[in-house]
Amino acid sequence: DLKTLVETGNIGLEWNAEAVNYLLKNHEWDFFCMHVHNPDWAYHYMMSKLDPIMEKDKNVIAEHQEAMLGIYKGIDKMIGRILEAVNKEETLIIIVSDHGALPTISPGFPVAEILQKAGLMITEKTEDDKDRIVWEKTKAVPQRAAYIYINVKGRDPKGIVEPGEEYNKVQDKIIAALYDYTDPVTGKRPITLALRRDDARIIGLHGDTVGDIIYAVDAEFGHEHGQHLPTEHLSNGSMDALFVMSGPNIKKGCTLERTIWLTDIVPTICYLTEWPVPKDTEGAVIYQAFEDTKQ
Repeated sequence: DLKTLVETGNIGLEWNAEAVNYLLKNHEWDFFCMHVHNPDWAYHYMMSKLDPIMEKDKNVIAEHQEAMLGIYKGIDKMIGRILEAVNKEETLIIIVSDHGALPTISPGFPVAEILQKAGLMITEKTEDDKDRIVWEKTKAVPQRAAYIYINVKGRDPKGIVEPGEEYNKVQDKIIAALYDYTDPVTGKRPITLALRRDDARIIGLHGDTVGDIIYAVDAEFGHEHGQHLPTEHLSNGSMDALFVMSGPNIKKGCTLERTIWLTDIVPTICYLTEWPVPKDTEGAVIYQAFEDTKQ
């Protein structure tokens, strides 16, 4: 039940707190970082029960909101215990999340169906009535939250799309199919952005591992996170991330107006600690958070 879920999650957080507290007190260190995943898995599990868009029973909503609050209390307690091991006036402390969460909207965005109707993804039924991709006839498949991969000859095991002109034409066909799709229930077009891989560099996505097409959908047509632009808000949910920083030369009680990106964290730490900034760093120092930028 929810009470047990919160209790077992917080047992793990307590273990983390004691382990880290011990390490910081008993070992020499210059830099320490850790990752806690509890809010993420909790939102995946509970988001559809947390918000009135998907859950109409107010008692169910209240129960899940209480459970989510219990998880955050456990994280707060863990952070407090860890910070007992450091001099907070002399230590740079940063707490950051990678994304927020939105209500889960069912049935979501039917990207596979769109590709099938466009003749780009061919499937057949198996003996147990499941869909199987016929790779010898398939030009594109959806994969992960917001990627579509083209079945490229010479790159993929059963690729059929020739690199170059044909590849570009398939990209254009996918983008057109995504933008043309209209949700039959709401009459809305869900796609807010669809980009070729080469064009997705403007949003920080590039390289061989990202999709050949990257897309984003309106908040009303997706799950908790991954398919949305970082500016999306819906009902009680938001894709906004958390950023808190304190320590030497950091302004007190200040809310920054500038947009902070995850890539800004490393150069900011390096600047404040007078460490060399890694040569491949893409972010910028968050000067607006400092009392004095000439330290």
